[in-house]
Amino acid sequence: MEQYLPLILSAVGGTVLGPIISKLTGGSGTGGILGGIIGGIAAHYGLDAANVQVLGNAAAGATAPMNIVNSLLEGGVGGGVLGLIAGMLVRSRG
Repeated sequence: MEQYLPLILSAVGGTVLGPIISKLTGGSGTGGILGGIIGGIAAHYGLDAANVQVLGNAAAGATAPMNIVNSLLEGGVGGGVLGLIAGMLVRSRG
């Protein structure tokens, strides 16, 4: 289960920030939630592939407090970016 913890935390971080940014740009909450989840997981995979660890220590394990915060922030940033894009796309249609 520990191997899935960073993915779950990234999705949670994106789920929190994605809808907020989407609503601020005039989009829907549902698009922000889906964009947040997808963006959070994508940001985690992208930063992991690039071997970027902003906070914490990758060798310390997924349950270290700073690694938990790092996963939440990764997901929040990725979800916020995709929520922003989703909000702008929906707003330009209507």
